[in-house]
Amino acid sequence: MEGTHLKINNCSYYVRDSHNGHSSVILLHGWPDDGSLWKFQIPTLIEAGYRVICLDWLGHGKSEKVENLNKYTVSSLSTDIITLIDLLELKKVHCVAHDYGAVVAWELVTKYPEYLLSYTALSVGHPLIFVKNLSLESIIKSWYLFFNPLPISVPIYRARNGLFLKWVLRSHPDREVVVKKFLSEKRPFYIQVWEQANPVFPVLVSAFGNKGTQLDLIKVPTLGVWSSQDSFMSEEQMKKSGTLIQAEWEYKKIPNCNHWLQLEKSEEFNELLLKWLDKHSQVN
Repeated sequence: MEGTHLKINNCSYYVRDSHNGHSSVILLHGWPDDGSLWKFQIPTLIEAGYRVICLDWLGHGKSEKVENLNKYTVSSLSTDIITLIDLLELKKVHCVAHDYGAVVAWELVTKYPEYLLSYTALSVGHPLIFVKNLSLESIIKSWYLFFNPLPISVPIYRARNGLFLKWVLRSHPDREVVVKKFLSEKRPFYIQVWEQANPVFPVLVSAFGNKGTQLDLIKVPTLGVWSSQDSFMSEEQMKKSGTLIQAEWEYKKIPNCNHWLQLEKSEEFNELLLKWLDKHSQVN
């Protein structure tokens, strides 16, 4: 599905839009991907009658490589999604998000529930549940939160033709394509901006201090999907996210696959996604 560039809050986003459908679905990718991550979901959703909107986050893919870190905060990015929904004159949408896209979407459903029909979170549960349930396992799996913001991260990822990045992405079905894109970028902002703009320490303070808007209960029907061999996120951080949902909550575990479950187990994921979306759809 081809896209076009749209000006959203003074930044240029590359947005793919199928334009027609009985209800709209916004797909939000994570690190280090772009909207092509959803290549197996887009045709399935369109065939099922949904309008699909799929963007590249700022700094990723064909979207603008903005240098201002403030544009990459969870708050700013979630506001951009609301602006996009208004720009496209949509009433309510389904949101399906993976990895860091899911982090933004948790903020989205907390602050702007009136815009959402449903939310499907892949791999990453509620950020405050994640930090409140830190364990040795989760700290080891989340090493990138502390490594990626460092000045040495990009040179190390680049070294020896991306050898370390290839190891990090060893479970990514499209690893070679992702690494090739990274090596071709002169300034790959997306490698560091998520962690630099959203440092983990203030989230820890917020979680253990019981402060912050994200402690508000979520009033949007939410489906959490986690894969049994996820190398980056533990099961508990997804399962326990249901404690913050004041609406319908479902948790699904997909066996025998890693972090990029929508690529590795696309048919199984698409089946449960369509069942969930159909249950919560309305004419848009």
